[in-house]
Amino acid sequence: MLKYIGIDLGQKGSISVQTKRPFKKPTLEIHWFWDRHGGTKLRTLHEDELAQLLKDVLDSPAEIYLTIEAPVFMPLNGKKAIASMHWYYGFVIGFAKALDIESIWTPTPQQWKKVASAPGKDKSKMVKLATRLFKNPLINVETADSVLISEACRLHFQD
Repeated sequence: MLKYIGIDLGQKGSISVQTKRPFKKPTLEIHWFWDRHGGTKLRTLHEDELAQLLKDVLDSPAEIYLTIEAPVFMPLNGKKAIASMHWYYGFVIGFAKALDIESIWTPTPQQWKKVASAPGKDKSKMVKLATRLFKNPLINVETADSVLISEACRLHFQD
C-alpha cells in the first residue's frame, strides 16, 4: 500500500491522503488543520491535537510519500500568520522525521502547481481540477490545494 500525502499549511489548510492499494481505485481522505470553533471562527489545533492528527495520518504500515508546501512570505500575511505557518512547517517535518519518513518533498506553491498542472491562483479552477481527479464531497476552496499537493506528491515521487 502507498500513501501520497499533501499538506497545505495555509490559513485554512488541510491534509489530503491518497491511498493506493494493489488492484483497487485510489481513495482520498481529507483532514482539516484548523477547527471550526463557534460557527465560522477558525481555531488552530493545539500541539497535542496536531500531534494526534499527524500520528493518525503518518504512522502507518504503508509506504509514505509526503509533500509539505513550503511557507512563502506574502505581503498581506501578518507577522503572526507567517510565524505560525513556519512553526507548523517545522513541527510537521520534525514529526515526520521522528516517524522515520524519508520521502519528504517541500516545494514552493509554484513548484507543486507546475507538477500538478494546477491553474495558478484561480481557486475555482483549482477546485474543478481537484474534483475532476477525485469525487470527494469535502473538496472545496479550503481543501483543493492539499488535494492537488497530494497529486503533485504522487507525480513527483512516481518518477
